[in-house]
Amino acid sequence: MEARNFFDVWPGIFLVDFFRYFITAGLAFLIFWVIGKNHWRHLFIQKVFPQNKHLVREFAYSMSTVIIFSLIGFCIYLSVKAGYTRIYDDVAEFGLFYLFISFPVTVIFHDFYFYWTHRFMHLKRVYKYVHRVHHESTNPSPWAAYAFHPWETVIQALVFPIMLFSIPLHPIVITLFLLYMIVRNVIGHLGFEIFPQGWTKNKWLSWTTTVTHHNIHHERFHTNYGLYFTWWDRWMKTEDSTYHQKFDEVKSRPKISRERSKASVTISVFLITTAFISNAQSVEGKWTTYNEETGSPLSVIEIVKVDNSIEGKVSEIFLEPFQGDDPICSKCSGQRKDQKVVNMNFLWGFKKDGSEWTNGSILDPQNGEVYSSKLWLEDINTMKVRGYGGMMDLFYRTQTWKRIGTSENNSPVGRWHTIDDTWNKVKSEVEIIERNGELFGYIRKIFLLPHEGKDPVCIACEGKLKNAKIVGMTILNKFKQKGDKWEDGDILDPGNGKVYTASIWLVDNDELRVRGYLGPFYRTQTWKRVKSSTTQLGK
Repeated sequence: MEARNFFDVWPGIFLVDFFRYFITAGLAFLIFWVIGKNHWRHLFIQKVFPQNKHLVREFAYSMSTVIIFSLIGFCIYLSVKAGYTRIYDDVAEFGLFYLFISFPVTVIFHDFYFYWTHRFMHLKRVYKYVHRVHHESTNPSPWAAYAFHPWETVIQALVFPIMLFSIPLHPIVITLFLLYMIVRNVIGHLGFEIFPQGWTKNKWLSWTTTVTHHNIHHERFHTNYGLYFTWWDRWMKTEDSTYHQKFDEVKSRPKISRERSKASVTISVFLITTAFISNAQSVEGKWTTYNEETGSPLSVIEIVKVDNSIEGKVSEIFLEPFQGDDPICSKCSGQRKDQKVVNMNFLWGFKKDGSEWTNGSILDPQNGEVYSSKLWLEDINTMKVRGYGGMMDLFYRTQTWKRIGTSENNSPVGRWHTIDDTWNKVKSEVEIIERNGELFGYIRKIFLLPHEGKDPVCIACEGKLKNAKIVGMTILNKFKQKGDKWEDGDILDPGNGKVYTASIWLVDNDELRVRGYLGPFYRTQTWKRVKSSTTQLGK
């Protein structure tokens, strides 16, 4: 009787739990990791996608979880038949108000249960036997929603019988809870931040966990233990200190289309502006191009004169950690197909026509298209580049480029040399840019001695910056102007991987003071502005 009852009932329970997991995780994976992978690539929280073998491992462990969940489900079925649970069928027994209120009660109780069992599973003596399997997914996919060790599976499942034996619940509420649980679980492991910008700072919404919240836990292990809500992490001081900053960073990334392992760099030739013409200045030299949405530097274009025309090549590209490195022009045609963008001929054929250079061509490495173009100087340090498209070149957009080594008066914006405190030698070149009223700084170049190698990485950094290349790394974040100073920012020291609060101010237009704080103590550095002549000498 028992064996027949088991084989009659258990397969149905197994299939329900399997499809609950497979449909939810599968749809999320299909939409975000397959169909919309390139479209939403800028919202992928971590730098790179996990290898396929990790996805297979997640799915395999999830299948063992489905089996264990369904076995526990069968035990619950027997308990229901024996009348041991508090499940009730008649809504009138407790009323409509209780029916509605019992659902949030189950969610809140589950969040409480999850937080504390989660903390328990992170104890040293417990972790390696119970929870380590789940944390092998340091960069989780939707398939990781059920990727548990069998012991953890039992702990995760016990919350359900506890509720059924202690709280009167209607089947409608039970169904809603099971659906809510799997949907939120999959969202937590989605990898793409789908919550809108400003969510973590809204007093009515910030108590709900985001994708970034749980992703940070998978990456760093010892913070952000909550499942649905952030309040336990806040109350117990376990919320990651970088959570809000990381969420804002992900949501502020520009939308960039790229292939999985080939970062297509956005060097767009189109920005809207007006211009006036300058007659006598040369366009030869190095120019910085900028991102239209964020204002951050995109690339350096070096323009040279060839006979009676000018040509330009991409000499440097500035990539964020999530954009990969050494991009190729995957959509170019002919000899440029799949060639590296750096050192690629970017513009050519421009002839002098009065105060303009006209009848030229310019390449957009993002889409591989070549546009007719002209360019002219707005002033000695500002150039306008206009690309034409559409039928008969009726449409155009214009980009502003800045000559390297120039700066805005009385502003830290520009390129700076950092100076070694001991040897008084130039250590690096940092470019400071302004974005939405805040200052950010990127390492553009490092001056190394022969024994220091060629392309250092930040081995002491944490999280996504661990072992990331120092060149191109953001080290200054979110400085806000207060009087003559820029304050309330953070500065990263790639030498030790630590982040300090900091302030910066100009002594004069060519000297910048940078002060980092550690509690009541501080240390101040002097940076020197990079000038055009310095840049030319460094060629």
